[in-house]
Amino acid sequence: MTRLPRRIGVWGAIAVAAAACGGDGPATDTNIPAVPTFEGTVDLEIGEFEGDDAYLFSRIAAVAADPRGRILVVDRGVHDVRVFDPDGEFLFRVGGEGDGPEEFRGPCCLGFSPEGELWVRQEARYTAFELGDEAATYLRVERRPFGGQGGAAPVTFDADGRLVDIGSLSGSGDAFVHGRVHVNADGSADTVVLREPEAAAAGHRTVVIDMSGFAEGLSGTAQLYLYQPFGPLWLRGHGPGGVWASASRSVYEVEVHAADGSVIEIIGPSDPGPGLSAEERDIARSRLERDMERGNLDEPAFGIPETKGPLADLFFDRAGRLWVEKAAADGAEMVEADVYEGATLVARYRWPSRVNPGAAPWATETALYGTTTDELGIQRAARVRFEPNP
Repeated sequence: MTRLPRRIGVWGAIAVAAAACGGDGPATDTNIPAVPTFEGTVDLEIGEFEGDDAYLFSRIAAVAADPRGRILVVDRGVHDVRVFDPDGEFLFRVGGEGDGPEEFRGPCCLGFSPEGELWVRQEARYTAFELGDEAATYLRVERRPFGGQGGAAPVTFDADGRLVDIGSLSGSGDAFVHGRVHVNADGSADTVVLREPEAAAAGHRTVVIDMSGFAEGLSGTAQLYLYQPFGPLWLRGHGPGGVWASASRSVYEVEVHAADGSVIEIIGPSDPGPGLSAEERDIARSRLERDMERGNLDEPAFGIPETKGPLADLFFDRAGRLWVEKAAADGAEMVEADVYEGATLVARYRWPSRVNPGAAPWATETALYGTTTDELGIQRAARVRFEPNP
């Protein structure tokens, strides 16, 4: 039986409640009950320009924390995971480039199983470890059902403790069908389709190109995927216990899928996102011109929107709360997210825009982990601490 989503107009519901409490007058911003706001500041950055090799990063793919507060940094460039204490002092490494059982090939993301095992997502497999005080003990390897498809995604487990793999269900030449695969203990898998190709394709276009024009010796054709700059990108978030969410960047409407298959749709404010700055319009124009050249097009594949969509990203924290990150104006010092338990707006979190949570954000009720990049291009792992804003 198909479950229909329950549409919850969160912001409208709050306004109605405020009006009911306030007598005969209409609800206004001043009488809508405020949710607590938490302000974030960067309290730790790990990384150096030169010096001890343990603090030199080539390409940070993800930053996470274990239950003891130790900080784990995935360096995709050298294919390892480095473990630091809560004060940022280096402890030990996990992995290294290679195809051996304790080595990595394209590590991108981290997660912990219900039993507390560390799982490292790679291009074609997952590797599980037990984290000790001074080293990690290799446990086992799990092949990815999607192979090398799917890119970065959070490492999560469903309500039954099964690993959830995320990626594209289709092969080369087919339309995109994104899915979640629940891996059973016997190696079999159950698949959930996240969104049909037509809905997932909004804001992008596929062009077939002749490869012979790119380099000597190449032949045949390939598909080139073009995306509208600041267009209606499809956002997905995957949380612990089997919950996941999706939305279009262009409208504040989020579908939250519970582990039991029920769906709630959160309807936020209808305000458009911030307008594009002159610099952002130049960036968009440059991307469209580049795509015209790559795709051998006579005209741009898309127009340039006047505004961004209202949403920037979706992700879940370790407590299973959904963070709906809102689009920020160019040059804004802070980024803000609405945080939900189910369909209830429970808090707002703000953090410095220079901190990038990455493709698989790691957040708790008091901290957010990500990266910063300085004017020299030096990348550092960063921790943001949140405090209530009185």
